[in-house]
Amino acid sequence: MTITKQNSVEFLVFKNLSDTGIVKHCFSTRKGGVSSGAFASMNLGYNRGDDDTNVDENFRRICEAAGLSNKEIVMSKQKHGTNIMEIKEICDVSGSFTRSGSLEVPDNTDGLITNHPNIVLATFYADCVPILLCDPVKRVIANSHAGWRGCVDNMAALTVKKMTALYGSNPSDILAGIGPCICGSCFEVDEDVAVQFKNEFGDCVLKAENKPGKFYIDLRETCKLSLLGEKIPIENIEIAPCCTYENPDLFFSHRRDNALRGSLAAFIELI
Repeated sequence: MTITKQNSVEFLVFKNLSDTGIVKHCFSTRKGGVSSGAFASMNLGYNRGDDDTNVDENFRRICEAAGLSNKEIVMSKQKHGTNIMEIKEICDVSGSFTRSGSLEVPDNTDGLITNHPNIVLATFYADCVPILLCDPVKRVIANSHAGWRGCVDNMAALTVKKMTALYGSNPSDILAGIGPCICGSCFEVDEDVAVQFKNEFGDCVLKAENKPGKFYIDLRETCKLSLLGEKIPIENIEIAPCCTYENPDLFFSHRRDNALRGSLAAFIELI
């Protein structure tokens, strides 16, 4: 994954997805927007307390910088679950970007999937794991958000299963990008959470030294294992090495900043 800069907007892209030639995509940073204070500057969350007009402008800027449509954006309504919505069609819209988009997504939707071109799928982050998927053979894309609950419940695998069930995707054809999230050295949990991950993923859980009852979990690794379990080839998986918690200049982090923070976003569009 590499950082790209267009004007003042900085975002990250996966090489494996870019090389397909059939998708536009990016993961935002907090650089290049118009928001201020705790939301500075590229806040893409409407529910954080920022002025909506700032977020509108931030969406316009990131879409322009990454070459994404700023008119037909389908946004997730995340609840840290594993519901994945198929986007079958979208109404035509005209004029400038409107935050309501042109399709209503129900609450408790953490994943979006489509085989329709020119629709931007967007999910939102501040430590959780972004999972972008593309099947260049069947021309299918997916964008899934995995919080720790989504990780332990195999959101990555469930998204692959959905691509296979709905569109006949062959897992060996699917390319995956696991985006920036909190790293295994920073994501500390109590034993009850650690046990769930230990049962599902084993070695992704490490005891925290000198902290009884505390453990660290590598969420990126759990998503990789989840994809491998669905027979995605290891060479088809690209993983961003950066940690949202450890890089305050580039990323918002819920663990670091608590509730007063902006939101990052992952985008993918079939062209």
